[in-house]
Amino acid sequence: MSHAPFDLRGIPLALHLNGPVDVPALLGACAAVAGRHPVLGRVRVTRTESTPERYPRVATAEAARPFDLERGPLARFTLVTMGPERVRLLFTAHGRVFDAGSKDVLIRDLADAYFARAALPGPASPSCPVPQPYGPSPGPPSGRADRPGGCGVDGWVSPAPPDGAEEFWRERDRAPAELVLPGLRAVPHGTGPGEIVEMVLGGPESGALTEAAAVLGATRFELLLAAVGVLLRRYGTSASPLALDLGTRTRETRDRIGPFVARVPFVPHPELDEGFPGHLRTVRAELRAMYRFRHAPPDPPSSPVLLSYRRRAAVPEFPGVGAGVEWTVFNGAAHGALHIQAVDAGPSLTLGLRFNPAAIGHDDVSGIAGHLRALLRAISAEPRAKVADLAEPPHPTPHEEPSVTDLFVPAPGNVTEPPAEEDPVTAQVREIWQEILRLDDIGPDEDLFDLGGHSLTITQIIARTRRRLGVEMSLDVFFDNPTIAGVAEEVTRLRGEVA
Repeated sequence: MSHAPFDLRGIPLALHLNGPVDVPALLGACAAVAGRHPVLGRVRVTRTESTPERYPRVATAEAARPFDLERGPLARFTLVTMGPERVRLLFTAHGRVFDAGSKDVLIRDLADAYFARAALPGPASPSCPVPQPYGPSPGPPSGRADRPGGCGVDGWVSPAPPDGAEEFWRERDRAPAELVLPGLRAVPHGTGPGEIVEMVLGGPESGALTEAAAVLGATRFELLLAAVGVLLRRYGTSASPLALDLGTRTRETRDRIGPFVARVPFVPHPELDEGFPGHLRTVRAELRAMYRFRHAPPDPPSSPVLLSYRRRAAVPEFPGVGAGVEWTVFNGAAHGALHIQAVDAGPSLTLGLRFNPAAIGHDDVSGIAGHLRALLRAISAEPRAKVADLAEPPHPTPHEEPSVTDLFVPAPGNVTEPPAEEDPVTAQVREIWQEILRLDDIGPDEDLFDLGGHSLTITQIIARTRRRLGVEMSLDVFFDNPTIAGVAEEVTRLRGEVA
C-alpha cells in the first residue's frame, strides 16, 4: 500500500525543561507514558546532544521525519540535551494513534510520572483486545469501533450511535462549494507540502471576543467558526467549503491518548442580508446536531478548508525545573488549500493558517489572516451587525498589493502605549515582538511561549534584533528568560561588551 509522503508525518510537540533535570527519571517517565497508553504501541526513545544554535534545525527535522506505517513505531520521544541544565523532549506520533487533544494528556502524564519517579498506574483492564496500530488498515479515525458498540482505542467500548446517524450524514454528503480566496491558484485535496502564517489574539482582542460571545450566548469556538464562514462568504464563496475536526472524547476517554477526532463536513453558510446573530444561531444548532452523531462520522470529506480548534491546558509542574511547552510545532505539511488551527489558551487565541504553497502564496495567506483579524474585531465591536455590514476584506488594485506588515497594523484605539519611562532598547525589543507575534500589547514579563511563540519565532526575533540593534543573541536567553525584559537586558549587556 502506498502513502503520500506528507501523510506519513506526525503530530509533534516539544517540552522545554530548564534546571537540574533528572534525565533517568525523565526517560522513565517516557516509558511509563508508553505503558499507560497501549494505543501508542512500541514507542521509540532516542537521545542526542545539540547546541542552542543548532536546536531549531534538530527540532524541525524531527517534526518532519516520516513514519513507516507498515512497520512502526508510530510514536517517538527524542531527548535533546543542550547543556547540564537545558533539556528538550520532542514527541511526535502519527494521527493513527494520536490527536491534538492527546497533547494535554501526554504532558500531564509525563509530569506525574516524573514527579513520582515511578511508573504510572496501568491502563484500565480492556474489555476487548487493544487494536494493532500497524498494518495497512488504519484504526477508525474517531477511536470508535467498526461496528456500533465495539472495541475502540485502548479497549474502550464506544457508545452505539443513535438512530438516524446514517441519514444525518447522507443529507450532508454533497460536493464542497467552489472555493474563492485571494490569490488561489489551485484547490488541492488531501495532505501535501505546507507553510504556515501565525497570529495571536491576546489582551484586549481576546477579551473582546469573550465579551462578544457572551453577548450572543455562544462559545469562543462557535463565534470563530461563524466568523470564518462570514469571511469565506465575503470572498465570494457561494456555499460552505468547510470541514471540521470534531473531538469525540467522552468522560470515559478524556484521559486517554488516541485518535479521538472525526473530520466532518460543515454545511451552514451565511447570507449577506442576514444578521450575524442569526447565522451564529444556525452554526450553534448544526454543531449540537453533529455532536449527537460524532461517534459515527462519515467518510472524511474532501472540503478544501479545514478548521481545527482545541482549548489548551496549563503546563503542569515538573518539580525542581522550569517547564514550557511548544504546543503547535509545525511539521511542514498542510491539508487541502487552507487549514486553520486555533489553540485557545483563554487569555490568548493562537491561529495558525497552514497552506499548500502550490495552491496559494504566503503573502495572500498573510492577507487572509489580516482580514480574519479585522473581521473578528468588527464582530467584537458590533456583534449584532448584519453580515453585509461587517468589515469587508480590502481588494488592492494591481501593483498596489499591501505588504504583510501593513496588513497587521494595530487598529486605532487598540494599542496600549508603552510606559513613558521605558528605555529605548526595551521599546525596540517590544516593537520587534509585536511585529513577529502580531500582538498589539505585550507586557514586559509575559512569557514568549505563553504568547504562542516557538523555535521559529525565536529565530525570527534574533534575526530582526541583529538587523535593528546590531547584536547577535544566543538562543539561551529565550529559554532562560523568555520575556521582553529579559531579552532587552541581554541586548544591553551585549552592547556594553561591544562598546
